[in-house]
Amino acid sequence: MKKKMDISIMKVISCFFVLFVLSGCSGGREINDLEIVIGMGVDKDESTGNVLLTAQIVKEGKVGRSGNDGGEESKAFWNVSSTGRSIFDAVRQITNKTGNRLFVSHNQVVVFGKDIAAEGLQKYIDFFLRAHEMRPAALILVAEDRASDVMDIKPETEKFPAVNIAKLVKNYGFTSHLYKVNMKDFAECLMSATTAPLAPLVSVLRNKEEKDIYVSGMAVFKNGKMVGKLNRDEVRGLLWVLGKVKSGVILISSPGGQGNAVLEIIKAKSKVTPEIKDGKIVIHVIIKEESSLSEQITTENLATNSAFEKMQKASAEIIRQEIMAAFHKSRELNADIFGFGEMLHKKYSNEWRMLENKWDDIYPNIELRIDVETKIIKTDLLKKPAVPSKRGK
Repeated sequence: MKKKMDISIMKVISCFFVLFVLSGCSGGREINDLEIVIGMGVDKDESTGNVLLTAQIVKEGKVGRSGNDGGEESKAFWNVSSTGRSIFDAVRQITNKTGNRLFVSHNQVVVFGKDIAAEGLQKYIDFFLRAHEMRPAALILVAEDRASDVMDIKPETEKFPAVNIAKLVKNYGFTSHLYKVNMKDFAECLMSATTAPLAPLVSVLRNKEEKDIYVSGMAVFKNGKMVGKLNRDEVRGLLWVLGKVKSGVILISSPGGQGNAVLEIIKAKSKVTPEIKDGKIVIHVIIKEESSLSEQITTENLATNSAFEKMQKASAEIIRQEIMAAFHKSRELNADIFGFGEMLHKKYSNEWRMLENKWDDIYPNIELRIDVETKIIKTDLLKKPAVPSKRGK
């Protein structure tokens, strides 16, 4: 993967070179006059209160080199920061340090510091949505502390922290405990009258002298400001309802209570139906999930019909609990993270006119009814546990 990343970056640089050579002199920009940005961080400058922008720039001469001794000279990236009264002002101020203009078409992530998120993101994401070179598919994240600290952690298996952060979020399907959010999707939720935007939370883990990046949950926004966060189980509860659970693990107690069984989620789908009945709003959620018995930490024989029935009930209850945990947190924050308001709008357009302006008062009182159907479809390669046979006396 590391070699593939090096090759892909080299291809990007090579393509730029060919593009600018073939484009001629008229209106073109030389590749030597550009700094390729692959990640950006936005914080509050502690001394002035202005925007502190950190741009992660590719060092062209370091891209294809091997070695990862952790020294400054071995880094394939350069984090350069500057302050400004706005994002665009800070971008232009950075050129005083780089000598070249920033080229952001290949920017992969934008990380906002917690102080910026708490203040409100509306005025800070305008530049990223408006700039014609910026990719609307660039991922948006929130740092538990400072974005500049997150951007500076050099990973062990990647040359670029920004690429590593993007991989952590994009590979959410393996656990379904988070999901990626790009600039376009975040902006759409931000402009929604009811749906609360979310963004992955990323933090720095410190273990003695070592530092690693960890995605710890999702930040919840309301009126553009961060109002709370979902932990990993609450995030999966949300994803069950949204139909975005792709894979993951469900750990349950074995039927005999002698250990645990580990189920791997194979497939899951959801159906959400809003209903207005006798003046009360009820949301019906149906979850259908299929899994496999991937591991057992017990000597029990779990490959029986009765064991399957008990494990299916246990896994269904865990799914129900995760959904309710997410729902309770959303009511606590009074933030419609599920988009129930938009669903009501589509089904009950006339009634919605009376509900929309009172949604903040209505949402904490809606009722959620959950029906979960689980099915264990296989036991992988083993039918019985690998345990020693009992010898006769």
